[in-house]
Amino acid sequence: MFETPYGLWLTVLAPDQLEVLPERGLGWLGVDLQHGRYAVSDLPGLLRAAPVPVLARAASADAAHLAQVLDTGVAGVVVPGVTSAEGAAALVQAVRFPPEGVRSTGLTRAVLTGAPERPLLLPMVETAGALEDVERIAALPGVDGLFVGPYDLSLSLARPGVTDEQVVAAIRRVREVCTGAGLLAGAFSGDRELDRLLPPGLDLLAVDTDVTVLRSGLETLLGTG
Repeated sequence: MFETPYGLWLTVLAPDQLEVLPERGLGWLGVDLQHGRYAVSDLPGLLRAAPVPVLARAASADAAHLAQVLDTGVAGVVVPGVTSAEGAAALVQAVRFPPEGVRSTGLTRAVLTGAPERPLLLPMVETAGALEDVERIAALPGVDGLFVGPYDLSLSLARPGVTDEQVVAAIRRVREVCTGAGLLAGAFSGDRELDRLLPPGLDLLAVDTDVTVLRSGLETLLGTG
């Protein structure tokens, strides 16, 4: 599904801006419904313009919200706020059709455009509880991978930042658990020092946000970076 592991995390870009993204290098796009400017209604336009598969970071774990996100035809959902295997199991129920789950079907954009019937489910490991329960979460049927949010994880672990030794060790642990379980392992970076510390073999790596890329590009042009 993904030509490269590298993704761009979208928070503000509109569909017409997506049309100027480079054709090479990016394997996927992440649309941030939790902290970005987007609503679920923005997803169809972004999907039409996106040159690569789109994952949506849901605004919450609410089952009705997840169903609406999936009905747009995204390739998968990255779900925040997971604190236990029980919480992750509820996500499986919300995003899978019967008999595996309880998601309802209908004449949605996902159906009309031929989107995959089984979109990816990637619970986030961004809390101490999810990290403690990571093996049980990874063992759940219906989970396709885990996605580390190092910034919230560092806060949850009471560590000073994403390059802290314990945070980096946590990312490595998640990657090892995913590898052992045959799951996708993903993470957000946004920090060039963290890039150098990340374990090899991540299947999905959000290198940075669209806002940061715009700012750094302008700084490079102006020679102020």
